[in-house]
Amino acid sequence: MQGNFVEKVKGFLLKPAETFKATQSEGLSSAFQYYVILLIIYSVLLFIVFSVSFSVILSMIPTAFGPAADIMNAFIPFLVSYVLFMPYLVFILLLFGIFLAGFYYHVFVLLFGGQQGLTRTMKVVMYAYTPYFILGWIPFVSIIGVIWSWILLIIGFKENQDLSIGKAVLVWLVPLILMIILIVGMFAVLGSLIGAFASLVPK
Repeated sequence: MQGNFVEKVKGFLLKPAETFKATQSEGLSSAFQYYVILLIIYSVLLFIVFSVSFSVILSMIPTAFGPAADIMNAFIPFLVSYVLFMPYLVFILLLFGIFLAGFYYHVFVLLFGGQQGLTRTMKVVMYAYTPYFILGWIPFVSIIGVIWSWILLIIGFKENQDLSIGKAVLVWLVPLILMIILIVGMFAVLGSLIGAFASLVPK
């Protein structure tokens, strides 16, 4: 099991096309187990990074904030709670959110002609997280994991849904653009709402 897991990780990092083909016959349960193992490793490493960062901030409070150190010390319980809770929250969101992501992408797989079923789409999305889980816990380097995972999504859609490379790119790109528009729109609406309330405050 462990050897198989390590070989899968190496395969998706170094030979993704061949590895996606080799795992086509595997069930969704196998892909999800692989995903959860990586997710646990990622969450533990993320917790370590958060803990180290917190320790550094804690040591800097007396010198960096001077007279305001007492005020900053009041926030220590919040920072402790943040360090403990955020990796767990990320774990829960990714544990269940992966299925929502699979459904989301499968809408566009169908739109662009994919005929191999929802299970294969789910497996592609789960396996494509490999580079992100390997690198995503490292500050700044995490962007490489994100881009690498996007590349794996495209390769996976091409290989496991029998799409052309152009259509596989669209299956990845269109949902991304729609999500960016949604986020920008939400911030615009929120900003206009805040502005409206601010204008009502007496000057």
